[in-house]
Amino acid sequence: MSLAHQSRALELDSQIELLERLQLLTQFTSNFITVFGPLGAGKTWIAQQYLEAWAVDKNQALLMCHPNQSDEQHRTTILTQLLSEPLFNPADSLVDSFVRNMEHQPCDIVVVVDDAHLLSETLVAELWQLMLESQQQNRWTVNVVLFSRVTSLESLFKRLSYGQDIKPIELEIETLSTAESDRFFEQLVMRFVEDDREKRVRNAYRTVAHRPGEIMALLDQKMEKKVVVRSIIGSPMKIAVIVLVLLALIGGGYWWMMSQPTPDEAAKQMTQHTEQTAIPTLEEPDLSVSEAATVTQASESSADDQTLALAEDDTNALPPEVTQQTASVGIIEDNSQRVVITSEVVDALIENEAERADTSEIEQVVDDSREEVEVKSEVNALTPITFTSAEKELNQFSPRSYTLQLAAMVGQVEVQNFLNRYELNDKVYVYPTLRGGVEWFIVTYDNYPTIQLARDAVANLPEPLQKLEPWAKSLGQVQREIARSN
Repeated sequence: MSLAHQSRALELDSQIELLERLQLLTQFTSNFITVFGPLGAGKTWIAQQYLEAWAVDKNQALLMCHPNQSDEQHRTTILTQLLSEPLFNPADSLVDSFVRNMEHQPCDIVVVVDDAHLLSETLVAELWQLMLESQQQNRWTVNVVLFSRVTSLESLFKRLSYGQDIKPIELEIETLSTAESDRFFEQLVMRFVEDDREKRVRNAYRTVAHRPGEIMALLDQKMEKKVVVRSIIGSPMKIAVIVLVLLALIGGGYWWMMSQPTPDEAAKQMTQHTEQTAIPTLEEPDLSVSEAATVTQASESSADDQTLALAEDDTNALPPEVTQQTASVGIIEDNSQRVVITSEVVDALIENEAERADTSEIEQVVDDSREEVEVKSEVNALTPITFTSAEKELNQFSPRSYTLQLAAMVGQVEVQNFLNRYELNDKVYVYPTLRGGVEWFIVTYDNYPTIQLARDAVANLPEPLQKLEPWAKSLGQVQREIARSN
């Protein structure tokens, strides 16, 4: 089977082989099939790929289970997708409601349940009874495919099939090979990773299991900054040496403190030192009257000389001289002397500058800037943004319905050009979402209750839109993408 139209999906040999087995088991007879695998094995992706590309000739029903859903809600979701004019009571079993509506009509249907481990035992038993009922109807082909976690429903299947020839068929989703995992990582993860995170994402990839879910989670992983402390200690021997050195330093400091004298001892040592260094007095010789007069005159003359010197050396106490020369503003002299500018000079400078000021260049710069602003405003006005985000409308639709995705773009101007080019004004819903930290705008078309009606509606679109290869997209997936952007 050619999968050329699945350009948005990555074809892996292990998953293609599983899809081929599912197609073979559900092609001609009725079967009850369980596809199990651990969290992140790609069960949801395989379920949607099976419905979109490997079971296109069957009437389809997709049930995506969520916690706290009732059996009535599950029955309503399945029957409204299978029956064109559903008339049933949600409280009745699936078998009774289906037989009442399709008793005399042929059918070829497939019921796919994602996260089937969230189903109640009652609803699983009703699906089993519906498959058994189709075995007794020659014109009925009913296949039930449950995607569940590993062996979560094994005990229930044993009780349901006890004593019967028909047994549930179990298929396991295998772990990706190394080559498949590397290809998946490079094409669906690294293409959307920023350059500054590339090295950290590659290091994180080495530690994850080879499962699509865990590999895709690397895109949303928040890389926390870690403080790396490089220890200078490399072995127990170094630790012991460092401890000994610290102990030696502590012991040496304690010994030095203990060897210092007390305050009383220090005072005694200072007193002894003062007594030992006292200067003895010398007896002055007797001087005669003439010698005494000479000494007196010499002392007086030296005192006069000192007074004269002090009177002459007082230039440092005087203020610096004021210069009489004027200088122009902006000139700095090397001798760092003060510059005095008279008030008459300042007034003359102000009056002359006011008369000679030429503002033509400034006015020209202002005019040029105004012209640039006007040109930019005209460029922005070429593509007015007229569309509005349809998050509120899309969230009001049933998550079990479908829409057609036409395009995904980065930037509001690209979206507006796309809408203008194809004249899309009605039945188009545009919503933002985040992919790899980048804001994308998704353009979707109309709303359909079942996936089959959504696919059939592609043929009714204008030929230019058909060339874009629109594809059916679950509203549940759309609403999750909207929630991610918020």
